[in-house]
Amino acid sequence: MTSEPLKFIADAMLGRLARWLRMLGYDVSYESSISDDVLIASALNEGRIILTMDRKLTERESAKNSMLVNSPSYKEQLKQVITQYNIDYKSGIFMRCLVCNRLLESIEKEKIKDRVPPYVYSTQDEFDICQQCGRIYWSGTHRVKMLKMLDEILK
Repeated sequence: MTSEPLKFIADAMLGRLARWLRMLGYDVSYESSISDDVLIASALNEGRIILTMDRKLTERESAKNSMLVNSPSYKEQLKQVITQYNIDYKSGIFMRCLVCNRLLESIEKEKIKDRVPPYVYSTQDEFDICQQCGRIYWSGTHRVKMLKMLDEILK
């Protein structure tokens, strides 16, 4: 029996953590301004783990499935979440839109010719697109930098 993949909801103080967890392929709901009551209701309705720096929120009876994030540093936050939930941080990497959280889909190179810089088009063969926001992703130097940063964080 396989368990459901982890899903998170991050409070307003954890936007950078949300982006990094999305980079790892995790479904992370995030809004820059959300009330505690709406956050908790969304977490309950959608089966999400609440990530928060608000101790009072984690002490609420309705927020049982929550984790108190200890550090203001996104690197330490990421390390804490990965450790706490024993996350395999390389299996789903670069599968989600960092902006809107949707799973990415492959798109034929010819279809995005006018939407990426000419150098990128000439040097890359594989592209992914977010069908929700239209953002296009490819394997460039930014991915290498992100992987290096991830390795440094998790030392």
